[in-house]
Amino acid sequence: MDTPNLTFNILTFSHPKEEYTFWFTDRKEENLSRIHHSLVPEEVIIHFGNKEHYFTSFDKQHDGFFPVTKKSNSPRLTEHDKMQGINKNQAFARSLLRRYYNVIIHSWFQNKKLLVKPTFINDVDIWLPLKKADNQYWFFEKFTIKVQFTRITEKPELLVSYAGSSKIFKTSIVELIPQVSPVCFNWVVYKRKLVKYGEMPEEAKQNLDKVYPVWNFVLRDALNQETEATDKTNRYIKYQNKINNFFNSHLNTFEFKEIIPVESKKFIPVPPVNINRVNDSSNQLLFANKKLDVVPYNGMKYGPYRTSEYSKIQFFYIFHAEDTDIAKILNNYLGKGIDSFKGLYNFAKVPYFTEPNFSISFTDKYNPLPEITKKIRTRNFRPDVHYMAIYVSPHNKHVRDRVCKSIYYRIKEILLKKGITSQAIDANKVRAVVQGRLRYDYSLNNISIAILAKLDGIPWQLNAKLKNELILGVGAFRNLDTNVQYIGSAFSFMNNGRFKHFECFRKNQIDELAGSIIHQIKEYVSVNSNISRLIIHFYKNMSHKELKPIEDGLNGLGLDIPVFILSINKTESNDIVAFDNGWKDLMPQSGIFINLGGNSFLLFNNTRYSNNRAFNTNDGYPFPIKLNIKCTHEELAKDYKTIRELIDQVYQFSRMYWKSVRQQNLPVTIRYPEMVAEIYPHFDGYEIPAFGKDNLWFL
Repeated sequence: MDTPNLTFNILTFSHPKEEYTFWFTDRKEENLSRIHHSLVPEEVIIHFGNKEHYFTSFDKQHDGFFPVTKKSNSPRLTEHDKMQGINKNQAFARSLLRRYYNVIIHSWFQNKKLLVKPTFINDVDIWLPLKKADNQYWFFEKFTIKVQFTRITEKPELLVSYAGSSKIFKTSIVELIPQVSPVCFNWVVYKRKLVKYGEMPEEAKQNLDKVYPVWNFVLRDALNQETEATDKTNRYIKYQNKINNFFNSHLNTFEFKEIIPVESKKFIPVPPVNINRVNDSSNQLLFANKKLDVVPYNGMKYGPYRTSEYSKIQFFYIFHAEDTDIAKILNNYLGKGIDSFKGLYNFAKVPYFTEPNFSISFTDKYNPLPEITKKIRTRNFRPDVHYMAIYVSPHNKHVRDRVCKSIYYRIKEILLKKGITSQAIDANKVRAVVQGRLRYDYSLNNISIAILAKLDGIPWQLNAKLKNELILGVGAFRNLDTNVQYIGSAFSFMNNGRFKHFECFRKNQIDELAGSIIHQIKEYVSVNSNISRLIIHFYKNMSHKELKPIEDGLNGLGLDIPVFILSINKTESNDIVAFDNGWKDLMPQSGIFINLGGNSFLLFNNTRYSNNRAFNTNDGYPFPIKLNIKCTHEELAKDYKTIRELIDQVYQFSRMYWKSVRQQNLPVTIRYPEMVAEIYPHFDGYEIPAFGKDNLWFL
């Protein structure tokens, strides 16, 4: 392929000084930075003795503190240097220097009377005020500066990110408390400083009439504010413009360069040697009669890869009495179609049948469960028929009320216990279609794909050679109501992108998650002893504590197989990204991946497949995902062929999302478990019904 002209959001700088004197103590005092013993110079440990943590004022001299002078730049040591007794202790640890540079950057912006979030360890968040007339809020644009060393270049680097916008109430805590619970407050501002509400100084607590909360989603819900529409415009153009303006106005200045000597005249290019691309075949999907296509919607014209396993399928509706007309209209849409959608059978090859008087209506919009449960019990469900429920929800998915929100989940649970999967449809959306305010055929395409998958059909499949390997996906979702994180898992017994056996756990249930994984491996090995490797797609960096029980379980089974751990993170706005300067919309082509060093990669998943193929702007401009690859057999983590194969697999799994005909940027190995984890805490007894463990009911 022609190597694209890509640019990072990274600047290079030189160390302000060749050496520093930092001052250390073993006593905790105000305004000191706490440093783990692994980061301090050897001299500090020798002087104070072994401690878990030490404290430093960095270059500010304090009486009674222990000074250490070292170089700022860590030398590259040759074998000859090591034989001569030269060691890396000549320079401060890079992690310690990073902390120091974060502190001086934080102080510099704070001295400019700007709001700065006190996140010294990893980065610095700067809030620039926006001139926007509003009686309720002050508005800000947020930028993040992260210090890193020789990640891409041979020099110290600044990773500069646009972190979106935020707003601060012009109403004080005292005025808001009568309307909302204190648990709704997170960050607040007092005397032009951002602090956590639970960590306010005593002075702020004495003056709550001068403390102003930062807006957040919990406050939005508590105040019954409307959900703002998602910005679907091109993020790349907006992002690049923002960081360029921030660079020119704040970083590319004489004042800032006095503390951090920025050398870059502009953001640095991605080295061509770091750029690669997945195999062209990774874009290919299989449909009926082994027909191939790149775009799922186009490929469905051949028919799905495999129709439903069930020959006798019956649909029925569950709806509020006021939505009887909506249920009838939906029945007509799915049976006969609307606009470009020609009906469920014509699009997804699912025969559509509803039995008269079998559907269920309810009268209590806010507590329908008793009515629905009673009527389900009285229905005669034939054992030789596979049923599919269409729940016509009177509440949209953004409803604030927790009780109304939970109805959707509880209806799913009631049906799953009967071995019935379901599809929810917003009654108000259909009403908007009838009124001519909304086009619905595209949505019905997506709904049809999900229905086929829930009926154990296969809309499309990867065009991949099957291998004897187990693939495990682990995703997470934090419930905002309880602030508890739940972990979902899913297995694939083949590398074709089809997943089964969905489980869910609380975040701290590490042993239970490992036990579930080992159980599935044991089941697999009992019928296929030729398993070659276990691949785990994890939603974050997997810790030794999380991996060890899995390794122990494999040893207990007598399996000496490599375990590959791929940490797959959504690239948030405060992380690394790249721009394609050769394309007007700046988004790099789908399938491009960039080597970031240290077995980390940036992978672009979108629908810009080539320069020759027309790009549909409605598909969006997703940011890349970030991968990190490790292996229990370290030599395999260095094998380029293996690494490339694993990246290809992540890319392919992003194309197996059967809730939409559009490609997603996140692989289903992470997305499906995340969806399960979102719904799981709403189920009675925190238990997924048995039928739901091997069905795509959550789509």
